[in-house]
Amino acid sequence: MDDMLFWSLLEDACEMGKFIVAVPNSAASANIVGKIELGHDGGERVLQKRNRPNYHVHFKPEMISEFAFVHLDTGHGLEPCLEVRATEGQPVLRLYYKGKRATGHYDKFMQKNSGYAAFINGSWARPNDPQGGEVSNDDAAPTGIFVTPHASDDEEEMHVS
Repeated sequence: MDDMLFWSLLEDACEMGKFIVAVPNSAASANIVGKIELGHDGGERVLQKRNRPNYHVHFKPEMISEFAFVHLDTGHGLEPCLEVRATEGQPVLRLYYKGKRATGHYDKFMQKNSGYAAFINGSWARPNDPQGGEVSNDDAAPTGIFVTPHASDDEEEMHVS
């Protein structure tokens, strides 16, 4: 995916509300909880917790192929999730939506980015709706991303399990 398009879509996703940002992996996961924004780590662009640049995620946009709106069951029923997927199709980052009116935020995102439909998959329509979004279960090891938790006295912000 083009670098400018990737960062533009990710910035629009940040505007949707509060998320749990998760790096999926079959052996471990790293999570950042709260509102997110784009920031910088040195000269490199990153996704970070709002006003907390120590908690951020680096990307290789050239390895990203799509943004996929899915529903995932993390043990509490299906939840709306935005997956950032690599060119091989596996998720490299999951943004679990933690707000209300997910469908409305999805609709607004799609209206703003309708010209990029080739890079956006799925829907946040209700999962039981016949036109509902896809359900993803892929926990393959991520590529195209790495997390950098810098030293901080606020350990609740970064979770590793």
